[in-house]
Order: sequence, then structure tokens, then C-alpha cells
Amino acid sequence: MKHFIIGTAGHIDHGKTSLIRALTGRNTDRLEEETRRGITIDLGFTYYDDPNTGIRVGIIDVPGHEKFVTNMLSGVHGMDMVLLVIAADEGIMPQTIEHINILDLLGVKEGIVVITKSDMVDKDWLELVVDDVKDQLSESFLKDSPVVVVSSKTNEGIDELKEMISKKSELIEDITSDSPGIIPIDRVFVLKGIGTVITGTQIEGTFEVNQDVFIYPENIESKIRSIQVHGEDTDKSYSSQRVAINLNNVKKDDISRGSVISIKDHLLVSRLIDVKLKVLKDSLFTVKNKSRVRFHVASKETFARVNLLDRDELKPGEECFCQLQLEEEIVARREDKFIIRFFSPVITIGGGEILEVKPKRKRRFREEGIKLLEDKAGEDLSKTALAIIKEHGNEIEFDMFTKSLNVNNEDSIKLVEELEDNGLVVFVNNIIVAKNYIVQKTSDIIEYLEKFHDSNPLNVGVSIEEIRTRFFKGIDTKNQDTLIQLIINDSEIERVGNVIKLTKFVREYTEAQNKQIESIKELMSKEYRTYKKDELGVGMDLIAAIIFDKILVELDGEVLLYSDLLKAQDDLVKLFNSNEKIDVKMLRDALDTNRKTAVALLEYFDSKKVTKRVGDERILIKKGV
Repeated sequence: MKHFIIGTAGHIDHGKTSLIRALTGRNTDRLEEETRRGITIDLGFTYYDDPNTGIRVGIIDVPGHEKFVTNMLSGVHGMDMVLLVIAADEGIMPQTIEHINILDLLGVKEGIVVITKSDMVDKDWLELVVDDVKDQLSESFLKDSPVVVVSSKTNEGIDELKEMISKKSELIEDITSDSPGIIPIDRVFVLKGIGTVITGTQIEGTFEVNQDVFIYPENIESKIRSIQVHGEDTDKSYSSQRVAINLNNVKKDDISRGSVISIKDHLLVSRLIDVKLKVLKDSLFTVKNKSRVRFHVASKETFARVNLLDRDELKPGEECFCQLQLEEEIVARREDKFIIRFFSPVITIGGGEILEVKPKRKRRFREEGIKLLEDKAGEDLSKTALAIIKEHGNEIEFDMFTKSLNVNNEDSIKLVEELEDNGLVVFVNNIIVAKNYIVQKTSDIIEYLEKFHDSNPLNVGVSIEEIRTRFFKGIDTKNQDTLIQLIINDSEIERVGNVIKLTKFVREYTEAQNKQIESIKELMSKEYRTYKKDELGVGMDLIAAIIFDKILVELDGEVLLYSDLLKAQDDLVKLFNSNEKIDVKMLRDALDTNRKTAVALLEYFDSKKVTKRVGDERILIKKGV
């Protein structure tokens, strides 16, 4: 069944709460002070059973007083339809205008203009008010919305309003899905014998009783004890419903308005966001670079600094790309709408759309950064995806990619496959890499290796660690190895052990070097033992080369002929054929060598998992390295 939320908006004392009471028979004022003063201070909630569709509609009654606009903003997020309430005896007032601007900036599409208190004015005045309202709304998102005249006192027009709500509800898209639920929390309280309860408008997915949930940004794990929708117990809640959830093992003071409940590892938390910001054309203020503003998203309010990227000042009616540096962590998603209000006086000056949560910090007046934001703001999801990949250093893990795009896993996989088919990305080991990045890095590494081989003819190549540091600094080690493997698979580069080399490179020893190698072999063949490298009388570069070519093997900082190592391995196996365990002395005697060499050999075989030390003895694990 379709679910949706209706909210009120309008100036203080224009009859919002009375209108809801006329529609539903219930009063949304819940605070003693609200009842005493006759105004709505905080959000009020009830429901309306549509007689034509049978749908139970959630209703949010927001405060109209300028002092309580913050509370109003907490309720607007998640509205599917708004009833803009204007009293016939006063017409459009300052708070009416501010509410319209807020609704427009937050992307509310459907609305009905309701002229209340018709019983307090005569017919001629009423006609003038209706005409004036239509004129003043002609450039707003409500310009084509129906206008209904009512009296909550006499119930005149209430039936017409109900009919209009039914018609409008047909235009609201059903967004019911089985994706993880998301609720921005707008109220937290404790019920005796029950525990902590949160309320909010469910903006996505489903929740179920006994489900494990996660509260952001506090990083609190909990479980759902019970769920209520419109005051009735239910096993499951859906998007576009007003929901109350009883949480297990959560204290009231641990969370607050602005926290978000979902499942673990589903949402991003950040103090930096990329946005497209618009200043209202009738704003009394401009937004300057580094301006401190009040920032509102969903039910969260915090302060932010505006970092303008292509200018020093954003004037009324203008929009641009920028970054917002937040003073507190927020939970948000790409395409979420937000509002900014001036620090002092506290009035709405603009708002916009979030392009990415947790982006990289950008420098001002850099065309590349602005181009990335333009691509993120466009309707082409492929462009947005490529911009996000580039933003993250041309490589990004799939989970981060999916969260940054604010799409589900299935759609994310389809998008990646499409980008792969078009030759734009490579997807391997759960990492998405821009293809042009791989091509460029391959070219850079080949150029570097060519110079290296020319300058170091004895060295087979460059260590993996040096490649990581030189070409992939700042990237997670696991991802570095994935990128290196991609380059190896797609080029004339190969890996030999822990070294990277050009495939075409073949080390060739000079005649003089070959003579030195033969001298080393002759020297070391005279006695079965390890030698210090400086005892061989040749340069360390040549020693490193012949170790790599397995002429020598390094044991505990010294070297041994590789042929002697193989002989030692054979003799070791023979020893184990007649002994369950051996010690240093037994290997020393079998090889006719010294204790130092025997110890080095056994430690080498231990490291290769050929032998295993048990006390002062060894046992055989496998027969060779």
C-alpha cells in the first residue's frame, strides 16, 4: 500500500493546527506550553484516513513562529505534500514567504494552498485575498497548485479539501522498497516501563521488530524492541510513514534530534560535503567565502563554513559549487537537500543539493575541482560515477563508491559493468579503477623502468616497495598491490619475486663480471661455509645480482653457494630418513662444516617451513624449498 506524508506550513496563528483538527478530529499540540499559548512550538503529529483511497496519511504540523523555524525544518524533510496555510484576515505574511522558500529549496513538489478563517471576512475581501495569494505565488513551486477556501470553525470547504488531497495523492510516487530503512530522528524520549523511544519520518526502506540497527553519527548498535506507526503496534514500517521505535540498550542522552537510525555500514558520516548552493533572490544578505552559517539537513542543525571555489561572494539569486566545512559530523546522502540560515539575524538565505558526502578537500579557483563538481551535479549518472572515482584518486572500493553515489548494490553493479563495457573502468578485487589512470600509470612506470635499467644494468628491476611509494603514495597497501597487478597484466611489465622489471630487459654480465663470478665460485668451493659479502672482493651490486640469479643464497646476512644450499638440503633429508629429530651438531657433522654455517642453514630451512624448531632440535615438515 502507498504511504505518504502531509505537512503544514505558514505564518504563526494562521490556523494550521485548527485545520488539522478539522480534518482529523485530533489535536497535534502535545506540549503544555503549546496548549497554554495557543501556538505550535515543536512538531506535532497525527494521521488522516483518506475516505476515497483508504490510505492512512501521516500528518506533520510545523510551527509558524519565526523563533521556531528550526523546529519547522526538522519536520519538512520527508514531506510528500504540503498544505500552505494562509489566514483570510491577514494574507501572506513574512513567515509564509520564508516557509515557501524553504519548501522550494527542499524540493517539495506537491502542495495545496489553503485559505483559512474564511468565516472572519466578507466575500469581497476573500476574493481579494485569493487573487493576491495567486499573484504572489506565481513564481513559486505552488504557482499551479489548487487553492481551497475553508473555515475550521464552521467546516466550510473541509470536504472540498479532502477531495483535493485524494486527487493530489495520485501524483505521489510509491517509493516502498525492501532496502535498509533510514529515519532521521526528530524526537527522543523515555516511557516508563518501555525505555527509550525515537520518532521520525521514515525516508527509505523498511524496519522490522527484532532487527539490529545502528545510530549515526554516535556509532551506537541497538535492536528494535517494538514499532508503532500512527500510534498502533506493527511488525514492520515503511518509507513515508511517521514511525516510533522502542530501542534496546540505548539511553535517551546518547542520541538527539539530528541522529539517524539505519543499519550498520550503510551511511556515510562527514564534516565536509560538496554542494551546489543557491542564495534566495530576495535574500537580504550575500554569502561570502568563509561565511559562518546555520546548516540544516533532514532533522540535523549545525554550523558550517562556506568555502566558495570560484568566487569570493555569492549574491542574491546566484548559485555556485562549493564545499561546506561542518562543525559537527552529519549523516547525509548525495541528492539530499539542505538549507542555510544566516548566523545572526537568524533568517533563511539559501540552500541547495548535496553532491557528495566525504569528498576530498578542494583548492579554490582550480578548474579541475570545479569540473568534477559540474559532473557530479549533472543528470548523467555515468559522469557522476567517473567524477567520484577521480575524486578519490582514480581508485575507489565498491562499498564507498555505492554509498557516495547513493544507489543500491544492484544498481551500482550494473553501472560498474556498463563503465567496464565502455572501457572506462576496471573492476577487480572489489576496487573500481579509472582505465585512463591505469594507462597513465603504466606509461609512467615503463618510462621510469627504462631509465632505471639503463643506469643499473646489473639490477634486475625496482622493488615493489619503491613502486608503491613512488607511484601510489597515499593509497591503501591492499589497493596498491591491486593496481600494480593491473598494470602488470596490461603491459610489457613483469614481476619477479619482489621486483618489477620490463619484460624485454635481460641482464647480461660483462666478460670481466663473468670472470669475477667464476672467482667467487672457486673461492667458495674450497670450503663449505658462509662468507661475509665484503670477503668476496667484488662490488655489492654484482653480489646482489648473482644472489638474484641464484648463484649465491643469503643466510643471516652472509652468503653461501646456491649449489651448496641444494647439497645441504639433500643431506638434511637423508638425516631425517634415519632420525626423527636432528640438532645443529648432527647437521654440522653431516656437512663437514662449522657450527655457524649449520645454524644459518637450519634457520633458513625454518623460515622456508622445511623444518620446525622444537627446543634445541628440528623436525621435518616438508622435503624441500
